[in-house]
Amino acid sequence: MSSHRVTAILVLHDGARWLPEVIASLASQTHPVNQSVAVDTGSEDGSAKLVKGARIPVFPMARDTGFGEAIGHAVSTLPKILDPEREWIWLIHDDLTLHPNALGNLIAEVETKPSVAMAGPKLLGWHDHTHLLEIGVSIAANGNRWTGLEPSEYDQGQRDGVYEVLAVSTAGALIRRDVFEQLGGFDPNLDLFRDDVDFGWRLYSAGYTAIAVSSAIAFHAEASANERRTVDVAEAFLHRPLLLDRRNAAYVLLVNSSWWRLPILTVQLLTGAILRAVGFLFAKLPGYASDEILAIGALILQPADLIKARKVRRTHRLVPSGIVSRFIPSRWSQTRLALSRSAEWIRTQLFPAEITEVREISVLDENLDEEDLLTPASNRSWINLLKRPLVALPLFLFFLTLVWSRNRFGALSGGALPEQPNGVSDLWDIYFRGWHSIAMGTSAAAPPWLALIAIFATPLLGSVKLFIVALFFLAPLAMATTLHMLLKRLSDNRWLTASSAVLYAISPVAISAINSGRLATVVILVLLPLLVIVASGWRDVEKFSWRRVSVVSLLVAILAAFSPIIFLFGLALTGAAIYRDYLDSNQGLNSKLFNDRLHRRIALVLTPLLLCAPWSFELIFNPNRFLIDAGFLIPGGGPNLAILGNPGGPGSLPLAVLSPLSIILGISLFSSTRARRVAEFGFFSLLSAVLISAISVTGNGTLIPTRIYSGTLMTITTVSAICAAVIALDKLRDRLIATNINFRHISAATLLVATILYSLASIGWIVTKGATSPLQTGREVVLPAFLAIESDAKTLVLRPRTSGKEISLNYYLARGGDISLGQPDIAPQDREQISIAVRELTDGTGLTSSTTFAVHGIKYLFLKSPVDKNIARVIDGLGGFNRASSTNAGIVWKTVGSTGQVLFKDASGKSSVLVEGILGITVSAPGEMTLTENYSLGWRAMQDGQRLQRTRSVDGLPVFTVEKPGLVTLMYDGTLRRAWVSLQIVIFVTGLVMALPAGRRRREIEDAELA
Repeated sequence: MSSHRVTAILVLHDGARWLPEVIASLASQTHPVNQSVAVDTGSEDGSAKLVKGARIPVFPMARDTGFGEAIGHAVSTLPKILDPEREWIWLIHDDLTLHPNALGNLIAEVETKPSVAMAGPKLLGWHDHTHLLEIGVSIAANGNRWTGLEPSEYDQGQRDGVYEVLAVSTAGALIRRDVFEQLGGFDPNLDLFRDDVDFGWRLYSAGYTAIAVSSAIAFHAEASANERRTVDVAEAFLHRPLLLDRRNAAYVLLVNSSWWRLPILTVQLLTGAILRAVGFLFAKLPGYASDEILAIGALILQPADLIKARKVRRTHRLVPSGIVSRFIPSRWSQTRLALSRSAEWIRTQLFPAEITEVREISVLDENLDEEDLLTPASNRSWINLLKRPLVALPLFLFFLTLVWSRNRFGALSGGALPEQPNGVSDLWDIYFRGWHSIAMGTSAAAPPWLALIAIFATPLLGSVKLFIVALFFLAPLAMATTLHMLLKRLSDNRWLTASSAVLYAISPVAISAINSGRLATVVILVLLPLLVIVASGWRDVEKFSWRRVSVVSLLVAILAAFSPIIFLFGLALTGAAIYRDYLDSNQGLNSKLFNDRLHRRIALVLTPLLLCAPWSFELIFNPNRFLIDAGFLIPGGGPNLAILGNPGGPGSLPLAVLSPLSIILGISLFSSTRARRVAEFGFFSLLSAVLISAISVTGNGTLIPTRIYSGTLMTITTVSAICAAVIALDKLRDRLIATNINFRHISAATLLVATILYSLASIGWIVTKGATSPLQTGREVVLPAFLAIESDAKTLVLRPRTSGKEISLNYYLARGGDISLGQPDIAPQDREQISIAVRELTDGTGLTSSTTFAVHGIKYLFLKSPVDKNIARVIDGLGGFNRASSTNAGIVWKTVGSTGQVLFKDASGKSSVLVEGILGITVSAPGEMTLTENYSLGWRAMQDGQRLQRTRSVDGLPVFTVEKPGLVTLMYDGTLRRAWVSLQIVIFVTGLVMALPAGRRRREIEDAELA
């Protein structure tokens, strides 16, 4: 029998629910407990009566007494210590039950380790005895409790052993009584939570150690942490466990760490608290969010407590506090655990369950060992894995994409995609800026998709170019993935759903969008299936929760930001739905049903408009922009291709490669299943696409009428056709076998042959000719480097265009570089004066063209190669232009006369160019100052604190009257833009919070779920 003396101290606080088992487990210990005492902290459920019935003395204390104070009171009532190294106190919570060998195994370990002053058991779940809770505990630098375990880790002996740890939970902790009294017990500032880690830290600083013993087992309900009872200790402000836990975590770090680490710890704790608070707000748990902030604030506002506690620890410290650094998890450890969890999730997706074979075993097999009977025959192999459609087909699509994208590894541009800036800061600058120096300048609102690109490019070290490359490379896989999420709701046949998803990724609209750099259509292709999923049941929209309405609205806003035609299509659907609602509600007699539907449908229309404001409002005043997607305006293939399911345009499949989409829709229209309804919707979107593709518009900085690219409507058509096909083909084989040959057999055979032929032809085309697409890496720069040196200089870039026998000039105004991502979408319409001056260059009548260019601040003309020699001779002969250079890139002329960003005309009529310095523009005499930008009410000119009078010139430029010489400050007032952005952020955050699932307080989670 061991000579160690053990006193069990049981702390009670409304624990009657668990106490019967706790008391029974104490009495059943194989190593006897020499003495048991209990401290009741004002229990109101009869806990004290239960303990007294077990003949354990109970010391009553106030209800707000902390755990440490209760333990200290119990220790003070014990007899004097006779053998310091062999007398122990065993701390028992009233929600902790113990294995019969728990105490015996703890004593057996500490008996052989003289330096150990604290030992603890392996803690398992109360309800689930295989749920591993803790085997030792530490604290991370951000205050998080660190166990090093997986969430809900299953105990199968993988953590067994005796480990030296920073601390063990006070639930079941065995502590040497003399050391406990030497260190002053638990810190009185830690009434509950984190007192175990603090005591362990002080233990090591005093020269002792702590161990966790896996052979000693206890089962803990964690009642306080899981909010199964109120926390009534004095320091628990508003009785909030999380607030107390976070406050105590910060306290432990700040009072025990070395002084030189305090500044960085303070920053880490504050930053972590803010981030967690934001997370709780998004989870709709404002109480938890306030807990995080108040916890840190409570410490910062009371530094005296921290100073006093550090002095107390200094008196007991024999070794530096850094001795425990080996127990503090590094960032790498935390990252590795997160990666391990991710890898485990992926493994479970690939191998959902262990599959074993049942083999017939003969008793005559003499070579069979008994161990073989217990060894399962694993059916897991890479061959079997590759036979799974959800593995084989994505791998095929990945390698296909790899070959298809061989010319797109690097910075991309071409087709509808402009070149990208170096970092997200340039995109944010465009998005927040009130005035854009594009062409002649514009105050148009930047489209919201720029902000989305900037947000998603930020994790990639802020590289916009890398994000665009990754997006276009991963787009086929992403398209197939999202569509498969939709299709698996329609059929359980994974070969059917997976192959249909791959067909979607190589559909005509997908190939066209990727090859021609149509960013908007690529995003629509990826996200549209998700919108269909969340908006399913649209007919009965009154059943939508407001959270679901918010999710749909956010997705619609994202899609419409890239392709505004989504607004028009959604408006048409909403109008038709409201009319149907009117009929469903008995022509309005059932007003409740009609109003419930009406309110949600209006919200689904207005919310995306508000999320995209003010950009969406500008579309209303420029209706043709509803038909234009993000990027350069390049033509589609017209209605003849569209009727075949191909949007056409540069980089699209040739006419010879016929898509089966129209055939699918045609066959599905005669289906007796719900495929017919889906096909009707797809047929409507196909007709809309044909109609839209016949329209030509101008926009995005060009005056040339261009045929609309119907990529968005064709995506809707493609998704509808594939969904209809999956519905129609699901379990069709069984139906065909059960019937004689009829039109269904012929239709199925036709559809199958058309799909196979298209798949083979399209795959062959994209890996050969289709790989050389308009979207490429390494595209040459349009504007020569020497013209890009002057960032504010306007350069008129000219390109000859031949239409029959007529030669005309396409042009655009460059300012310090080529057109960048987002700029075409906000480029202003060309000025009529400039267009006339350019047109006159071709017919030789442009004698005043140079004057027009000078007035508008156009400093250079650049005729891009290949150069038309006739046009070059005309420009040379007109006068007003001096040839500056002629290279392989093209010919450059400089405009004769005074031109620049700011022009000044004094009282005598003499013109000069003013240069803006650091402090402003110096004006030497009274006169008129002309800014060569488009006129806007936002332009301001200030002199001596006074605003100068602003007028509009006949050329549409802002002119300021300067009445005296001096320093003039020129600025653009972007207050309105900042106000709109602020409002947009508020609306977006509100919508996002409403769309996210609400978190649950721990008290709302069932015991079985916690276990």
